[in-house]
Amino acid sequence: MTAHATASKLDMAKLAKLRALMDRGATPGEREAARAKAIVLAASAGLTLAAALSKLDAPAPAAQPANIFTGFADWMEEREPGYKVREAARRAEREAKRLARCRELLAVYGSEDAVFAPTDLEAAIRDALDPLTEPGNSLWGYRDFKFSDGPTPEMWEALRVTGHVPATVPKAWAAYQAQEARTDNRIAFCPDYTPMAWESAWSSALEYLLDNLRTPTAEGIAARLDWLEFLANRDMARGIEADRNLIASLQSDFAAFVASNSRQSGHSTAAQRRAAVLDLLAQAPGLSDREISRRAGCSPQTVGNWRRKLEGAVQ
Repeated sequence: MTAHATASKLDMAKLAKLRALMDRGATPGEREAARAKAIVLAASAGLTLAAALSKLDAPAPAAQPANIFTGFADWMEEREPGYKVREAARRAEREAKRLARCRELLAVYGSEDAVFAPTDLEAAIRDALDPLTEPGNSLWGYRDFKFSDGPTPEMWEALRVTGHVPATVPKAWAAYQAQEARTDNRIAFCPDYTPMAWESAWSSALEYLLDNLRTPTAEGIAARLDWLEFLANRDMARGIEADRNLIASLQSDFAAFVASNSRQSGHSTAAQRRAAVLDLLAQAPGLSDREISRRAGCSPQTVGNWRRKLEGAVQ
């Protein structure tokens, strides 16, 4: 007979009453009589008295948290007759699309295992970051790493050793799209798929680059706008600091792009000089106001005004 079976035969309520009499009976005789009855009760369940009493001392099982969605479908059915049928049809349609996508991927990859196998890029990133693994960081996997902050200096150093870190915004955007596509392919086969630690680290690095890299070209600005559109349509919010960095990068690239075109045309307007000042402040903040004014064709005071505005915006 199992311990569960014997415990289930034990009358816990009766045993609790007998134990109370054993502990607080009015006379020694009453306490001893209660003890004798408790021994018989425990024996009927195949237990010693000590084992039976231990059941009383065992902590009660933790209550399972209530599922807030229990009964939701019934509630919606009352409000919107036919809701269950419509939802079942939607689920069936989603599942049919998922399976169709899986068939397409199998035609490309050859097997499900190949879909989940690390690419050469992922393997290189995994191996480079392995020495920085931190078991205590159960959420993100690496020492002092937090996704929203971007890789740590140690992680950047390890990633750059692989030779795969993009140097321009268009290359970072292409790498990010490729990473998202790989994740989507894996989710098609496993809807509950969670990216590995090195996958998340690489995504974090690419997001940081898309927010902060400077690429003052038409292609760079276009890629940054594509990234901005992607963020606007993503079903999640992120920290305001990242958005501020993205805006600052886009403004700087646009100003530098406009200034570059102006220098090529040989004309210089007030707006173009302003753009040149912003470009120089972003690219070479260590230059003096006088040197920047000389290069941009404006007064040192104008440069100082813009420098203070930018510093105030950062704060």
